[in-house]
Amino acid sequence: MIHETSISTDLPAEARRRLTSEPVMVVDLAAIRRNFQALARMAQGSCAAIVKGDAYGHGMVESARTLLAAGAELFFTARFEDALVLRNTLGQGPRIAALDGVTEDGMKEAVAQDIIPVVNSREQLQTASDAAIRQGAPLAAFVHLDTAMNRLGLAPDDDDLALPLLKNLDVQAYMTHFASADDVDLDLCRLQAERLRDRASRFPEAPLSIANSCGVFLGQEFHGHIIRPGKSTFGINPLADAANPLHEPATVLAPVVQIRTLCKGDPVGYSCTWHAPETRRVAILAIGYANGYLRGNSNLGHVAFGDRIAPVVGRVSMDLTAVDISALPESTVHVGSMAEIVGKTINYRSLANTVGTNEHEAIIALGRGCYRTYVGGDAVA
Repeated sequence: MIHETSISTDLPAEARRRLTSEPVMVVDLAAIRRNFQALARMAQGSCAAIVKGDAYGHGMVESARTLLAAGAELFFTARFEDALVLRNTLGQGPRIAALDGVTEDGMKEAVAQDIIPVVNSREQLQTASDAAIRQGAPLAAFVHLDTAMNRLGLAPDDDDLALPLLKNLDVQAYMTHFASADDVDLDLCRLQAERLRDRASRFPEAPLSIANSCGVFLGQEFHGHIIRPGKSTFGINPLADAANPLHEPATVLAPVVQIRTLCKGDPVGYSCTWHAPETRRVAILAIGYANGYLRGNSNLGHVAFGDRIAPVVGRVSMDLTAVDISALPESTVHVGSMAEIVGKTINYRSLANTVGTNEHEAIIALGRGCYRTYVGGDAVA
């Protein structure tokens, strides 16, 4: 990955040009490949590639191409529209499914593009069954059985209605989603797995898909036949209280666009929420909440220059953030230096904990707000 505090000559020319005036996210595709292959080796069955949320902020299209090369044969997006983009990107080889399902209006296109719906409700089940009848053959579908989340998925009360309709489907798997695997709530995870197995036993036989990222690390009793590790494929730590066993692919760099010397009492930023306690050197970075650097970092966040930390001072504004570089040697930071927002020194969890969110939100925000470039695409795992 890229961790230099000056513009790297290893980056594409457009990324280097942008880094003179705006932040850039550098995504290491080799890290994504290694993560997926490590997770696949843990599975007792197969491992699906989950690329929802624009691949957790790392870029769906490039990430999916990498995952296909890494051996992924089944992909899940959140939205049907993303599944269509993925089909156009990856061609007709892999299976592609839409986790949120497909509406009646979209079913004809889903069939034509070989997008597999995930059935989450009575209405979606009826739509899928009707499509199967129209085509005169079973329709491939995943069937989501809700076992605790009370979000998407067929409820237990739907089972009697579901049974005759499921006979029209080629069920790829019965799936559920853990509510508290992140919290290592083994009792609830076991209860959900038992509920899934019990309900699925009443339906036409098909594989089971249970474990998300955290569930994978709870052990194979929670896996089912298809694991669905989303965040861990993209380096988000699946372990609550342990070092990350995976590689974090993204580094975000922001250039220093000005350095100011402040006198004691001088304020910084909107509403003057920080005042220099004595003479201070402050670097102004070309990153703000428009780039996904959350406003909650105001007076709380940190950036890094190499392995040296510099605290955020004042409020994060739309396009600019101030950091106190007084503790760093003057020769180490200048206009054009690169501040690490996340990377080798500041990991995903540290970035997220500062603002009281999870790594998903923090990285997705940066991925949406920053120009994104890629390295490691040709690396061998």
